[in-house]
Parts: sequence; structure tokens; C-alpha cells
Amino acid sequence: MKLLLASFLFVLLSPAAHATDNSVPIRTIAFDDNSCGAWVKSAGILWQRQTYLFWFRGFTSGYNYALPNKQISNMPNSETVALYIDKFCRENPLAPFTGAAFNLISELKKQ
Repeated sequence: MKLLLASFLFVLLSPAAHATDNSVPIRTIAFDDNSCGAWVKSAGILWQRQTYLFWFRGFTSGYNYALPNKQISNMPNSETVALYIDKFCRENPLAPFTGAAFNLISELKKQ
């Protein structure tokens, strides 16, 4: 329980910037270690993986809040999101796994 609580307290302002469609850096609130390596290591740790997936849903909700006229309502289930992040990390092993959220939102907007 203490470890679970600590994982929620590790939410920091990430110094890593992500490029958007207009190449404006965006700072994301993410985890102490949001590397693809951390994502891969979490595969066998259910609570940690769920925490990461909850962050993705919250990030998408934040997008919806910021852009109410461009709502995303078709968020895939957790298993599909996990597979999406796995693919993102295979293709971008040195990127933060949270960067997959930007790509996922872009793809969901097109649907």
C-alpha cells in the first residue's frame, strides 16, 4: 500500500517537451520515470501498469477539457492502449512513453 501511495506522489512536472502538430513544446505532468524502459519494466506489475493507464485516460480527459469542441469519446480499452504504448516504445525506445498519448489523441481525432 505504501508503494502504491508513493507511485501517486511521484507525479512531477516533466522537463521533457513533446512536439505537437504546430511544434510548440508542451510540458506534461507525468511520472518520475516516464521512459519507455519504465513502461516495459511495468509489464508484470499490475498496479503500476494500471497507474500508467489511468494517467493516459486522465491526459485524454484533460485534452477534452481544454478543447471542448473537439471531444474524444472513443478511448480504447486498457488492453488496447497498453498495446498501443508497447508499439510506440518499440518504435521510439528513447522517448518517454507518455509521448504515446499525443499520438493516440491525434489518431483518435481522425476517427
